[in-house]
Formats: sequence, structure tokens, C-alpha cells
Amino acid sequence: FDAARLLVSASCVGAAQRAIELGMEYIKERKAFDQPLARFQGIQFELADMVAELEAVRSLIYRAAWMMNKKYEKAEPGKMPDRRLSLECCKYISMCKLMAPRLAYNIFTKVMLWFGAYGYTKECPLEMGLRGVMSYYIGAEGATNIQRVIIARETLGREYTRAR
Repeated sequence: FDAARLLVSASCVGAAQRAIELGMEYIKERKAFDQPLARFQGIQFELADMVAELEAVRSLIYRAAWMMNKKYEKAEPGKMPDRRLSLECCKYISMCKLMAPRLAYNIFTKVMLWFGAYGYTKECPLEMGLRGVMSYYIGAEGATNIQRVIIARETLGREYTRAR
């Protein structure tokens, strides 16, 4: 599941990046009070937060991918990777899967608000993008609470997270 969760996370980051790009095109063209929406500080602040959060999650994904690569590099040929490395890698990949779909969902909904009613019509590419992100958020490769269980288990230790 680790590779698939990492792929889902990266897909969410790519989708969110595209939503931001579409949003930036729109706010540069769309005018309110005789000036582009991009000149309004409220829009700029939202954009700044989205870009910063997206880069943070992208960095987390890069780290998790690096850890996954190291896990297999250190394994002896024909043997399973070190269990401790595998569990640590699993924790980071679950962090990616927890954060990336949620961030992508939040970015899509904020950008859709910039577009107004057009943002959720089938003619707007954001509508289909949001549906795709929701499929990752809700179910693909484990829902949010599954990722939380994995993160807590690997952070606290398995003895604290098993039902008795």
C-alpha cells in the first residue's frame, strides 16, 4: 500500500497545483471595483497560504519517497527491508496520505469560491478536479482515520494502540 499511498498523495499535490494555476489566471483577469481580483489583499493572503501549505506537503512527499528508496537500498538482495525502516517509512507515507488529499480539497474549495457560481459548474475544470480529489480523500488507499491510526501506532508504539 505504501507506494500507492505515495502516488495518491503526489496526485493530490499535482491537482492542487493545477487548481492554483487556474485560480491565478482567473484572478488576474476577473475584475471587481475596476481592478483585478489579484490586487485584493484577502485573495493574496489566501493564495500565499495555499502556496506555502502546498510546498510543505510536497516536501513531506519528497521525504517519504526518499525514505522509501533508502529502505530498499539498504535491504540485502533477496531479503525484506529492515522492519524499523519500513515502519518509519509507513508512518511518513501515512502523513502524506493524511495531509495531501485534505490540502487539495481545501485548495479546490477556496479557488472555486474565487470563481463564484461558475466554479462548481461542469464547464469549469475545477468541478471535475474536486470530484477526483474527493475520491482520494474519502477512500483510495485508506480513509483519513486509517492514516491517523498508522501514524499514532508508529509514533506511540504498537503496545499503546492495540485494542485489548
